[in-house]
Amino acid sequence: MRNMAEQPENQNGLAVERPQLIAVRPEIGAGTHLPEREPREEGPVPHALPRSAVVFSVVTFLLGVAVFAVYAPRLSHSGLVGLFLLTALAVIADRLSILIYSESKVSVSFICLFAIAVLYGPAGVAVAAPIITLSLHLPWNVLSFRFLFNVGSGILADVFAAAVLWALIDPSHIEVSPQVVSAALVAAGVSYGVSSFLITNVVSLTTRQSPWTVWQESFQWLFPHYMVFGLLGLACALAYRALGVTGLLAFVAPPFMMRLAIKQYVDKTSRHVATLKGKNEQLERANREILAMSMRLKETYDATLEALAAALDARDRDTGGHSSRVSVYTMDMARCLGIKEGSAEWMDIERASLLHDVGKIGIADSILNKPGPLTAEEWQEMRKHPAIGYEMLRDVKFLSVAAEIVYSHHERYDGKGYPKGLKDDEIPLGSRIFAVADAFDAMTSDRPYRRALDWRKAREEILTNSGVQFDPKVVEAFRECLDAWKEGLEERRAA
Repeated sequence: MRNMAEQPENQNGLAVERPQLIAVRPEIGAGTHLPEREPREEGPVPHALPRSAVVFSVVTFLLGVAVFAVYAPRLSHSGLVGLFLLTALAVIADRLSILIYSESKVSVSFICLFAIAVLYGPAGVAVAAPIITLSLHLPWNVLSFRFLFNVGSGILADVFAAAVLWALIDPSHIEVSPQVVSAALVAAGVSYGVSSFLITNVVSLTTRQSPWTVWQESFQWLFPHYMVFGLLGLACALAYRALGVTGLLAFVAPPFMMRLAIKQYVDKTSRHVATLKGKNEQLERANREILAMSMRLKETYDATLEALAAALDARDRDTGGHSSRVSVYTMDMARCLGIKEGSAEWMDIERASLLHDVGKIGIADSILNKPGPLTAEEWQEMRKHPAIGYEMLRDVKFLSVAAEIVYSHHERYDGKGYPKGLKDDEIPLGSRIFAVADAFDAMTSDRPYRRALDWRKAREEILTNSGVQFDPKVVEAFRECLDAWKEGLEERRAA
């Protein structure tokens, strides 16, 4: 694992960017670090470690130094070839750690460190741990709080594990037995526990996440790695005891070959991953362009419909602005009825409300602009405009649903409307909403044959015809929305 993110540092040795968490590599001791990751885009990024993380790092370092001072002098000056060799192998393993898809690193250095714990006990690990940590930080500035924490946590985790191991076995008579294997597993667990505890807390203080969240996200999965690598470390130590350097190299070779195989696999799959990422970026870019084009088309459609509605209003000179006002009333009531704004149903109703009188294109001007009441024959002609509008719109794909609303906008709730005599829920909801909006605007607007009614009288007319001409649910929505319309109606009447 990696203890603290390897971020650029300022002159004080503090991490310039906040370390972020990803999967960690299965290492301990001096090789235990938090992996690096780009800082999150959201939220401010501090320019130094929080004071609490700095204090925790310094305390960890001082405890590590104290443990080093206690155990390092106890190291025997004889038989140190294995210590030097295992330390060198651990350094090489960490320097050759594999970066997995730019997110986490994998190393086998724990095997060497655990072998040192078996062979040389707490004293050997106390000496080896800071050497390995130093090698990982060179040529970087080693006077950073990150380095201090790594040294302290590495010594504490490895020395405690070695102390537990030597307390459970006789270090002078190590052999393969259930007791030794059990002791190795316990020691590996201690190393995991101490290391994950220290790292989890310093990351929690740095990122302001809860320790439990940090542990679950980045350290929980490491436990079985510690167990397996601990047993491999025990095997390397026994091989060295039995066969010397040859035996050690023979047992170390498989993990390093495993590293080579992983490296080859990662190199090959990384190319495929990079290719897939490139293709995915192209698809995302194309998708953004399509969405932008779709938005532009929608805006063009809407502008075209508004222009057409304005043209219709201009032709019917006595009802200027009728389409836009009715559209506002209709959509306000649609919102009150729970229709989701921006949904397909919402857009169909909005388009239909703008184009409800498009069929009047087929009505003669002499009828459309007649200053007095229409005759029975003229009414028959006028009543054709819903069907004419429907025929105009139904073959336009994005207006096909709106066409149905246009066709039914003069139906009545009691079934006495036209052109089909639909009633109740047989009438599309958009048509039922529109019927109230259309009637209200017609009553509150000047016509050639009468003056506009006061909105209060128009309201009473709507309420009186609830359940007869109009859907009662829509009338309730009308009552809710009326307060928001009053001011505009008063201003228009005064003008």
